[in-house]
Amino acid sequence: MVEKSIRIEMNKLKAIFLDNNNWENFLKNNKGKIRQVIIKEVDKFLHCGDLSNGFRVYKCEACPNVKHVPIRCKGKFCPTCAVGEAQ
Repeated sequence: MVEKSIRIEMNKLKAIFLDNNNWENFLKNNKGKIRQVIIKEVDKFLHCGDLSNGFRVYKCEACPNVKHVPIRCKGKFCPTCAVGEAQ
């Protein structure tokens, strides 16, 4: 059986948040000024597409290939998941 995981490429926005701990530093410097809903949405976005948060397994009936597709966050802040909300 051939197993294959779908790799989610890090988008530029996620790279900006994670580079040099920008998001953690921003939270620390602005403690008490950021609403909890904002923190929750950004945290969902930062973990979106991570296989450790869960995945779906798809197996081809014609061949031994198996794919692991990560579950998305469906958050309002995530540029990948919020596309459907905008339409």
